[in-house]
Amino acid sequence: MGTLLSRQSVQSRLKSAEGMSLTEFSYQLFQAYDFYHLSKHHGCRIQLGGTDQLGNLMSGHEFIHKVSGQEVFGLTVPLVTSSTGDKLGKTAGNAVWLNRDKTSPFELYQYFMRQPDSMVERQVTLREVVYLKMYTFLPLPEVEHVMDQHCKEPEKRSAQKRLAAEVTKLVHGKEGLESAKRSTNALYHGSLQALEQMTDEELQELFREAPFCELLLEPGTSVLDACRRASAIPEGARGYQMVTEGAVWINHSRVTNPEQVLIPREHILLNGLTLIRIGKRNFYILKWLNL
Repeated sequence: MGTLLSRQSVQSRLKSAEGMSLTEFSYQLFQAYDFYHLSKHHGCRIQLGGTDQLGNLMSGHEFIHKVSGQEVFGLTVPLVTSSTGDKLGKTAGNAVWLNRDKTSPFELYQYFMRQPDSMVERQVTLREVVYLKMYTFLPLPEVEHVMDQHCKEPEKRSAQKRLAAEVTKLVHGKEGLESAKRSTNALYHGSLQALEQMTDEELQELFREAPFCELLLEPGTSVLDACRRASAIPEGARGYQMVTEGAVWINHSRVTNPEQVLIPREHILLNGLTLIRIGKRNFYILKWLNL
């Protein structure tokens, strides 16, 4: 107990206004025993963790040394933080996942595209660490070339684009990178061609919160019919008025005639999809089944 209580990390937490729960305090005991179990049964002799895990690694090292006398090691690495200095992770609620179901190729691509210049090339402790060096296998001369180009024309965000492309390709392969680029063009550049090339899976990843409806296309289906069947607008005069007032967009084009019959290649893409947007952020995806 004396050793655990003497740790600087524990002392700072105990003196803080929030304090430290028993669960948090005892966590280092469990992690120390985990290290011992792995060492004893699987020959694990090194534990890797972020700098915030130093105390837990030390507990494991001391416990194993006292119990078995075996020499084991701990290695810490600098934490990857956000531009505000916050830790990235599940607890902080800002984790970036390698699993496509949790973070799609598009979301991963955009995460690195949105990095400010200071994070693409940033200063950590006594040495310069570049995200391009940390997360890619680009040769160092090429990294320096990318940064030189970026410094000359920062408005083009060439470093962010290269970083996003390399990381997305590394995690999801070339196909995942192409998927991310299609989604980017469809969402931010209003590209109908990109929308037509997108799969159902890509659309649902891009618009995760958007309702996805599969419908049969009936002859004479109008803009108003499509919006109502998607539950994008309310029934009655209010929904009709929303269309006439220009609050409805179909495939990136504003529609103002509620009675307009849906036209293939304009309102219905070659892949049988219709993307409806109400206002700025409310999306609805229609998949027509009988084309």
